[in-house]
Amino acid sequence: MDISFSTHAGGNAWSLEDCAKWAKANDFDAVRLNASDIVDPDRILEAGGDEVNEILRSHGIYLAALTSHNNLLDDDPETREAAQANLKRAIEATSVLGTPVLVTYAGSPVGWHFYGQFSSTPGNPGDRSVELVGRFKEMWTPVIRFAEEKGVQVALDCAVRMGNIACNPEMWERILDAIPSDHLGLSCDPSHWLWMGILPVEDALRMFAGKWYYADVKDCEVSPQMRFRQGIIGNWWWQYRVPGRGQLNWATIVGALLESGYDYVLCVENEDRGIPGLPGLALGGRHLRQFLPKRGESYQPAELWKVRN
Repeated sequence: MDISFSTHAGGNAWSLEDCAKWAKANDFDAVRLNASDIVDPDRILEAGGDEVNEILRSHGIYLAALTSHNNLLDDDPETREAAQANLKRAIEATSVLGTPVLVTYAGSPVGWHFYGQFSSTPGNPGDRSVELVGRFKEMWTPVIRFAEEKGVQVALDCAVRMGNIACNPEMWERILDAIPSDHLGLSCDPSHWLWMGILPVEDALRMFAGKWYYADVKDCEVSPQMRFRQGIIGNWWWQYRVPGRGQLNWATIVGALLESGYDYVLCVENEDRGIPGLPGLALGGRHLRQFLPKRGESYQPAELWKVRN
């Protein structure tokens, strides 16, 4: 298993050359790039991926994945059809670049309130979950078939706050059942599960063994005192951290991922207000490295604990 981080390169961000130099100097193996600027899909489809890959290879770094968030579940048909076309271009660019994974999200037209009113029974007037799983199947089936043709695995981000129905085990089951495919899976980020109460996170990983196609990782810190003062509707009782500065047990998480058959990259994402930017990415990478087998050493994970038969 390797260590990556998420970033932009080109345009108003740093150059890909500087990005790769910094990555190597700070013991990263790979980068994940947003599908814009130097890896804008239209640019890659016209010019190819050789320039990008040669720059990375010259510094001993590779491209772990592209990120392209497009909301295919918008209520406006034209908006979601445009998003579908954008996502397919990003998948084709991912294939041209020779990287195996595109990270995106399932989308939602109603933020995170697709279940409707809190503490109401399923099917309440605000519950759109069944409708949106149906829309997911309609909009995403041609996308996943295209990904199959291009040899790209699509990994769905599990964050809820951006408006995303693929945010918990129930919805993961429902969308994966809607489109059975070896090219549709999930991106692990247990920072969300900690504050949402999806615990232990290791069991969430084990429940979906074989469907983790990427690991885009952050940590999280919850303050019980602040939660007491604000309740769960408050705004400051939890915050994201880089790995090692929160409350997640990364040794156990890495073990659960390996036992679940995942052996690709751990991709550090930094939304830590206490150590922003590159210093936070570097710290997160250093913390994770200690839990991985040494480079070149074989590792045989223990038998998977089955949470769901």
